[in-house]
Amino acid sequence: MAERLAAPAPAKVNLALDVLGRRTDGYHELDTLFLELELADRLELVPADAPGLEVSGPHATDVPAGPGNLAWRALELAAAAAGVVPRYTLRIDKQIPAAGGLAGGSSDAAAVLRLAARLWPESAPKLPALALELGSDVPFFLLGGFARGRGRGELLEPLPPLCAHDVVLFLPPAGTEAVERKTAAVFAKLAELDPRPPAVSSVLERVRGGSLSTEDLLGANALERAALAVFPWLEEHRARIEAAIGSPVVLTGAGPTWFWIGPAGSGRAVAQRARQAGLEVIETRTAAR
Repeated sequence: MAERLAAPAPAKVNLALDVLGRRTDGYHELDTLFLELELADRLELVPADAPGLEVSGPHATDVPAGPGNLAWRALELAAAAAGVVPRYTLRIDKQIPAAGGLAGGSSDAAAVLRLAARLWPESAPKLPALALELGSDVPFFLLGGFARGRGRGELLEPLPPLCAHDVVLFLPPAGTEAVERKTAAVFAKLAELDPRPPAVSSVLERVRGGSLSTEDLLGANALERAALAVFPWLEEHRARIEAAIGSPVVLTGAGPTWFWIGPAGSGRAVAQRARQAGLEVIETRTAAR
């Protein structure tokens, strides 16, 4: 009888992100610090007579429920690599907001690849190549934890685990319009801006000092200035957040999710102040490893 499998698919934030230039293959050369969070989608592969995809959960809206879903594509690629037909229903419980810079879709795809390797061990050696084919963030989620990513993000260096920190995520206000091909638009805008000094190495030095705060990350995301130009409401949203919590916030990836990070046990009060101001937040923490 076919096996039923389940796995979490965690979110990430970028503690720092340097864009070092455009490559001849059209991608950008990156240097970034990935940090896995406890916030996670939940995926299941359920035996079925015919392949299928079901998406549910509080952030299922606007998540593709067909061939455009990255996790579904991961299942098809892994099955093809193993030479089998994927007779499974893929169920995704979306706890991670889509298109927010938290890489939920990439993490879902990586979770499917990990499950596929359990189902079809012959596909396991091909997972790194399949992950990169699916997207630049996907390889990180095969590793997880805390890591430095170079190249497109796939050249990964595991780093010593960060001590426990609380993280508060600030979701876009209701009614804000999505930007078509958001990441491409943010990178295009970045090309129009003056470069800023690299920040990854300096953030790493602060991380080695122990406790990390949002103040340590200010200016460390090269895409933040570009995202502010692409999303017309983003500057006002940041100002509203910072007025409510009395602390700065920073952008993860190409946005538009702002986040705060601080010592374990301190996030609850930050989230409560934000909610009292009518802001939508998700409380989480760094993933335990």
